[in-house]
Amino acid sequence: MFLLGEMMVKYGIITQEQLDTALKLQKEKGKRLGEILIELGYISSSDLFWMLSEQADIPFVQLNPEMFDNQLISKFPEKLLLDNCILPLYQTENKIYVVIGDPTNISVIEKIKKTLNKDVVVSGADPAKIEQILNKFFLHKGTEAVIETSIKQRQRIEIRADQAVIEIEDKDGKQKKKGNVKIIIELEKQYEE
Repeated sequence: MFLLGEMMVKYGIITQEQLDTALKLQKEKGKRLGEILIELGYISSSDLFWMLSEQADIPFVQLNPEMFDNQLISKFPEKLLLDNCILPLYQTENKIYVVIGDPTNISVIEKIKKTLNKDVVVSGADPAKIEQILNKFFLHKGTEAVIETSIKQRQRIEIRADQAVIEIEDKDGKQKKKGNVKIIIELEKQYEE
């Protein structure tokens, strides 16, 4: 198995000189090599996680919204998924397919095996994308719970998300307006229990 830096030079992602500079800084700062390479601007986070997947000999996946199974995600504790940057994609009778932000984290894969008692098929993906998807998913679930609870009383609910955006298009599909979203819900009707 090649070391990460050697693999990046072999694939032409960085030069030997860039690797030497990063290794020197790594000794000084005590950080992981990938973090140093990103800080220096030699690679992107996508480059890093693609190479980590290559190093672990697992596929690297570009995530698309149609890949997600909300019911499957709901079966996992939110903390397990967010803390370990894992996104379950689909399952069969004996296997579960997941993407993980750090494909070298073997212990988390073992946790999933024990939780579901299934074989785990792992792919790598950009952890920032995984985190973004999970945050949106759990924000949506949390919002539903707040609304459900608040229906019994008159309350004002305010939901803010920095990544939520409204885009308005004309009939030709051209974007006319774009803005950040702030949702305010006022429940006025009193419901009897």
